[in-house]
Amino acid sequence: MHAMLVTAFGSADVIQPGEIPTPQPRPMDLLIEVHAAALNPIEWKIRKGAFREGRRLPFVPTYDLAGRVIAIGSDAFQYGFKPGDDVYAMGNILRDGAAAESVCVDARTVAIKPRSIDFAHAAALPLATLTAWEALYDRAAIADGETILIHGGGGGVGHIAIQLARLRGARVLTTASRPETIELCRRLGAQQVIDYTKQDVTAVVKELTEGQGCQVIFDTVGGPTLDQSGASLAVAGRLVTIVGTPIITGSKDFFIKGTTVHYQFVSGVHIHKLDPSRHGQILRQAAELVDAGKLQPHIETIFPLAELAAAHRLAETAHVTGKIVIQVR
Repeated sequence: MHAMLVTAFGSADVIQPGEIPTPQPRPMDLLIEVHAAALNPIEWKIRKGAFREGRRLPFVPTYDLAGRVIAIGSDAFQYGFKPGDDVYAMGNILRDGAAAESVCVDARTVAIKPRSIDFAHAAALPLATLTAWEALYDRAAIADGETILIHGGGGGVGHIAIQLARLRGARVLTTASRPETIELCRRLGAQQVIDYTKQDVTAVVKELTEGQGCQVIFDTVGGPTLDQSGASLAVAGRLVTIVGTPIITGSKDFFIKGTTVHYQFVSGVHIHKLDPSRHGQILRQAAELVDAGKLQPHIETIFPLAELAAAHRLAETAHVTGKIVIQVR
């Protein structure tokens, strides 16, 4: 089958077309005909060498996907899928990905595609939705009436997080800077968008919360943004970050206020060989929200499969509104 391959660890130039055997499903797998895939920051980090231990070159990148079931592993029939089902999923970053005509994915992580959207928009959902869902609902346990600050609300994870927070009845504040990201955040329901290039985020948060701070902060940016977040948290607040910052240099605020800090890594389920059934469950619930008009992915641009390297270059600029999608079929 035709695929795009990472032939070495390095720049986007290492992504090259190639022909490889069609994958054979393991007992718990579905073999899926890929119609669309989507990029996330982890894509170019893996291409550069992250999680390289045990990985053989060349490999197929790209882990968000939507497509059609074409074969079922011997132990996967119990999950109710059948050939011809239109599905979506986040693949395992330790296996070959979806930048190819077909891919094998653990059936427990797969859900029927939302019926109201096309394959491209469905492919834009899995990783961002799983990340935001686990961060806000499972880790932060955000509740009705709480105020949340989402750093980077116009990004792939951020724009989904705005919608999930609103669905729980939260008051949503978010940061953004470009006109298109500000407009997207407002359209998706953020009550206040703070332009961090022109405004003091901490000062605005204190004003909007009458000096109390936010019960929850969701960080998708890291670095100084994460370090300074303690000043915007309420006493006994909760912060969740999806950026692997090793040390929070502004930890004094976190300590004095008695806050809790969570690190959210959606692919930890694969790294640590945990039961991935929760991912399939979340995606089934997300599909219901999409079909009810309560959750929508935003796509900035769609690249054909042959231009995957160009898509990687755009992703690395960190100036993407919503998601980048790859049209495979």
